[in-house]
Amino acid sequence: MTDIKLPKQVVDRIEARWTSRYGPEEKRRSGLIDRRLEQLRAHRNNIWRYRRLLKTQLSELERQFIERRLAEELEAVERVASDVPPIGTCLTSIPAAGTSGESHP
Repeated sequence: MTDIKLPKQVVDRIEARWTSRYGPEEKRRSGLIDRRLEQLRAHRNNIWRYRRLLKTQLSELERQFIERRLAEELEAVERVASDVPPIGTCLTSIPAAGTSGESHP
């Protein structure tokens, strides 16, 4: 079911519609957010790994090394997360109908 084959012209039309909805600025923002999310995932995985290792038997030198690496990963997460723009800023602002409280004749 996951391997649905469509004719090339259908795929091309779908891709053309999809890409026409996003201008270069939206594509740039989307790519930036995707890269930042991937960085956050990598740091998260490292943090999980280091926390798991800290639960095992380690020498004092190994424990110090892992704790230092864990602290570095946590700092990196904070740094990357602070650079990610809020989700609402990526969308075009559309005023909600009827929320302003003003009545127009």
